[in-house]
Amino acid sequence: MEKVLTFTNEQKSLIWNRFVQPANGTEEEANHFIEVCETFGLNPLLGDIVFQRYETKNGPNTSFITTRDGLLRVATTQEGYVGPPNANVVREGDTFEFIPSEGSVRHEFGQKRGPILGAYAVMHHKRFRPVAVFVDFLEYFQANSGELNSKYKNKNVWDKMPSAMIQKIAEVFVLRRQFPLGGLYTREEISLEENNNGNSGNMDVPMQPDPAPQKQNEVAENQHTPATSVQKPKENTVEGVFILQSFEKGVSPQNVPFAKLNVMDKATNEVSLILVKEKEETIDSLSRVQMGQELSLVIKNESGFNFLEKFSYVQTDEQNVQTESESVQEPVQQENQMTSEPTEPLDTFIMEKYEPGKTPAGVSFAKMYVKNIADNKQSMVFAQGHEAVEKTKHLSEGSEFEMQTRIENGFTFFVKLRDADKRSA
Repeated sequence: MEKVLTFTNEQKSLIWNRFVQPANGTEEEANHFIEVCETFGLNPLLGDIVFQRYETKNGPNTSFITTRDGLLRVATTQEGYVGPPNANVVREGDTFEFIPSEGSVRHEFGQKRGPILGAYAVMHHKRFRPVAVFVDFLEYFQANSGELNSKYKNKNVWDKMPSAMIQKIAEVFVLRRQFPLGGLYTREEISLEENNNGNSGNMDVPMQPDPAPQKQNEVAENQHTPATSVQKPKENTVEGVFILQSFEKGVSPQNVPFAKLNVMDKATNEVSLILVKEKEETIDSLSRVQMGQELSLVIKNESGFNFLEKFSYVQTDEQNVQTESESVQEPVQQENQMTSEPTEPLDTFIMEKYEPGKTPAGVSFAKMYVKNIADNKQSMVFAQGHEAVEKTKHLSEGSEFEMQTRIENGFTFFVKLRDADKRSA
């Protein structure tokens, strides 16, 4: 099958950094993901498709999740495509005739339309007979409604836009039956599985993130490495010192605030994904933490998810920890509180190109194409997060400045900036 899309090396590097590496994906899985994206013409940088990887009893499970619109875009590239599905919602009081063997539907709206019964979709093809499907509304609504399934009865998109959601399900079904769309699955299709873990169809929070980090004393025993900064953990919890590597926040379809943190265990160098939900003050406080900051975390594992119970700022100058929770005031974050050692010293660079942008989750970033004056080498440096972008966005082409960076998984990240014209100050 001929490729529809071809990524540049820079785009591949960004896909690895933003989507595959945070999910603990391997290089082989990254290559597979890129191959699928290019073959079907789906761009993860635009939110067409999502990389997911989680652990199961039988080993890691990797899946690529697209959307209804992404699946429709793939169908437009297939031989025999003549147009999008003809779909609509059927309600009590409508006149509806469905003949699946002929791929035909007759549907007329009633004068008084009652509750939703389901939705249909018909897909035509240049060479094959049309395909028609009908999906039952009650079956999907009971499985996906936030009001019915959420612990706090929070309404989600299925409660607010039931007609749109059941019609999407019908369209996805008919697209898959009429065209060979490989192993692509949509958010609408897997939302039933998500409810088993209590997410109620929320794809902004991963279905099954990486399992909780091992208790650090167990890791130390297995790897013969001494564990540090560890308190006695309660059952299903881990307490220790972690280094913040990335932070993203958002709001779920149920209007519940959440955040995703990638942190590295200081004792074992293992990277884990941690979720924070409903704790608005904690999320707001974490949004002010600089990348590379050491934090004392209490992490609880529930149904395969890692949830943040509480966190503290590690004060290395006083060797004490200031407890942070929803009932404690947020400390003021200062630039000199960074406790992680960057891998590179402050060097002088010249800006050649500056490209700001945002991830599909709405997180700000910028790509800085720079040249090191000392060795005349060119490189690309990522400014990750709102704070880093704010500190660098004033730099223009030809600007000379001093910058401190760190290298992580082969990528260079911005840490600290000092403009060259301020060096004498």
